[in-house]
Amino acid sequence: MKGRLLVSVLGLFGSTLAGCSGGNNAITCNFNSPATMSTSAWPKFRHDAQNTGTVTNTFVSTNTGQMRWMFPAATDGPKGPFAASPVLNGVATDPTSATRVYIGSTDGYVYAVEPANGTQDSTFYFVSVGGLPITSTALVTQRFGADALFFGGGDGNFYGVDDNGLDQPEIWPPPITGFLSVSPSISSVDGSIFIASLNGFIASACPNGVQRFVISTSSGIQSSPGIGADGTAYFGGDDRLVHAVRNDGVLLWTFSASSSILSAPVVAVANGTTTAIYAADRGGFVFKINSNGQAISGAGGFNFSGPNGGPVGPIQSSPALSIDPTDPTIPRLYVGSDDGNLYAINGNTGAVVWSFPTSGSIVSSPAVATGGAEPIIVVGSDDGNVYFVQDSGTTAAQMATFPVGAPVRSSPAIGSDGTIYVGADDGRLYAIQ
Repeated sequence: MKGRLLVSVLGLFGSTLAGCSGGNNAITCNFNSPATMSTSAWPKFRHDAQNTGTVTNTFVSTNTGQMRWMFPAATDGPKGPFAASPVLNGVATDPTSATRVYIGSTDGYVYAVEPANGTQDSTFYFVSVGGLPITSTALVTQRFGADALFFGGGDGNFYGVDDNGLDQPEIWPPPITGFLSVSPSISSVDGSIFIASLNGFIASACPNGVQRFVISTSSGIQSSPGIGADGTAYFGGDDRLVHAVRNDGVLLWTFSASSSILSAPVVAVANGTTTAIYAADRGGFVFKINSNGQAISGAGGFNFSGPNGGPVGPIQSSPALSIDPTDPTIPRLYVGSDDGNLYAINGNTGAVVWSFPTSGSIVSSPAVATGGAEPIIVVGSDDGNVYFVQDSGTTAAQMATFPVGAPVRSSPAIGSDGTIYVGADDGRLYAIQ
């Protein structure tokens, strides 16, 4: 079948493999033709390398929460449940406009969908080895003048495919072991790609696909990396640790949280410097950490109270990072919880500014649009709805709701025209406008 690659899966238990060796084929690490992140409106999980989940988009404020289309159409059967999130590519004439929406499915396929009408682009075809689930959200880059996608598979392979779903030139993908549910990210320093596995391996590949390093941790990694200004990658782990991994595979430090970390850390960058790393854990804690791995006074490990004064429920939704709409000097986090609430948090003190209730757990990670009169937060819930929430600064208002009728654990992507794309457990991708 076109686009399918069989790769031996190596066991690398308890070891660190570094360097850029191509094995028997003698291909070595090459940084001369790096992939660069697509300049589309939403090219990866959490939008950017820092995982902010926030864009400047004034059109979302006019989104009325109506369905533009769904894929597959109502006349066709559903695909596998969508746990991965949609991403958008860009075009050379207008990088913010998209010609494709890419999304992986638990049925093992990655689909390319036309954003104008929701039809499947038949020129792209990819299915994982054995049809095992794709829950890793694709990273969309540009390489050799065309789309280059990177994502992990339930079959233990790290995939790099071109705009036809075929393996990229050279040696993609490098071998790794364990279910790869983590969504990859890319270093702006040299184009290295980062991925991790449920078996506890953190890996990096050179721009031409040669394995750069693999390091072993003490437990599974389900947290997609946030990349700092200097190329350091920050992963959360099932071992309750935030791991800081230098661009060349050196483990710089670990930071202890209260529980396992499933959500993606978000990195604050100012003037070319990493100023903070925010991480949320299954204990309901949100941590603020500096680039040396120390808790920042005032917010590190603050277990904020829920709407009834009790502790917040476990968090697996990834925080979005924005600014306070009434004071641009104050960072603001938005994060969902298993207790069904979306929270707005003061990024300096850890205090809850407001909470917005839904009727189900929030596993979906919020997407934030600023630039209008007030920020708009879009998030899915296990209650079967996608919510549009307006942040007035001190309170939240429900702007619109889109009923899906099935849990929405996929995270929304924001198109340049304000269209919201999101997958659901019913096996359909929705465009909402």
